[in-house]
Amino acid sequence: MSLIPAWAPNLHPLLVHFPVTLLIGAVTVDLTSLLMPARPTLRDTATLFYCAGAFMAMAAYFSGLSAAQALAVASAESAAVTAHFTWADRTTWFFVFFASLRIVFSFIWRSPARWVAVTAFVVALGGVGMLVVTADRGGRLVFRHGLGVATVPSSGGQLWTMPDHVPSAPEIAAPRQGT
Repeated sequence: MSLIPAWAPNLHPLLVHFPVTLLIGAVTVDLTSLLMPARPTLRDTATLFYCAGAFMAMAAYFSGLSAAQALAVASAESAAVTAHFTWADRTTWFFVFFASLRIVFSFIWRSPARWVAVTAFVVALGGVGMLVVTADRGGRLVFRHGLGVATVPSSGGQLWTMPDHVPSAPEIAAPRQGT
């Protein structure tokens, strides 16, 4: 029995959304802890989110590395895969290191100085910036280069609409074009 469903090309697309969600959630909880400093459990919760996000980033990183090594790509796609890999490498290890520091700040050295918490938050925002660039590069691989997706034959059908929704004349006359 395989852990990978038949429709998935590999494990990577099933894992990549977890670190994004967990790390953005960590920054959100971290901001809340800055706004409510009297509640140290929020800081500790953010730390646990950073740890879970770093762990899932490693899982996504290694599954992506495995998936990339199984790809036969042209030079344009190779450059795009390399760019995504480079950013994923930096982002993953940044958050692993950052989560390790957060464990120290939350559970070993609980500094009462507010500047420590503010500095950690600003550093985490930089990491989220790295995460956004990594996700953008990965999205380009899928949506611009078509890596990791099966070719779907054109049916020559109509644009999809919501059930019980009749498209208006402008929607029919000028359908949206893909990027």
